[in-house]
Amino acid sequence: MVAFPDGLRIPIASHLNGRRYFVVRCDHVEPTVDRLAEIVSICNEPEVYGWLFREVLGGLVYPPEKARGWLSWAADGWRANSHFCFAVTDESGGIVAACDIKSSDPDGAEIGYWASALHRGVMTNAVDAMCRAARQAGFRSLMAWVRHGNIRSLAVLARVGFRPDVARREKTRDCFTQELT
Repeated sequence: MVAFPDGLRIPIASHLNGRRYFVVRCDHVEPTVDRLAEIVSICNEPEVYGWLFREVLGGLVYPPEKARGWLSWAADGWRANSHFCFAVTDESGGIVAACDIKSSDPDGAEIGYWASALHRGVMTNAVDAMCRAARQAGFRSLMAWVRHGNIRSLAVLARVGFRPDVARREKTRDCFTQELT
């Protein structure tokens, strides 16, 4: 069984400008009007929306109720020890990005992530911090799927040390893995 410490809050910095951020457990993020608005705004940014939500939402905008549902799902995952979502916050507590481990499988849980275009340079260090915390929690390896053409996502994974898993390549996406042991 994997186990993260309660109240996990990891300081990181943007690799582009040195600005300070924090990777925090989503079960410690209150679903305030401001936090929900931040999530909605990011998820409707053209790049995030295009890669993650356009197809799922049929071209409709990412709505506030979806943001509230995501935060609820994220907190439920921590309570059930089934999936582990992290918010990346700025120094004032505003959400600027998120990353997650989608299961408690210590031998190959999938990760995912998204970030605001207004905070470029934060995702590599956020994913790296999440991977280090996952190692300490008992994960032995992680994997990620990247749709073909998503160059920024590929760059994040390469900088963090994920390697292509060519045996799992699919028609529209590639698989990457990282051993944590």
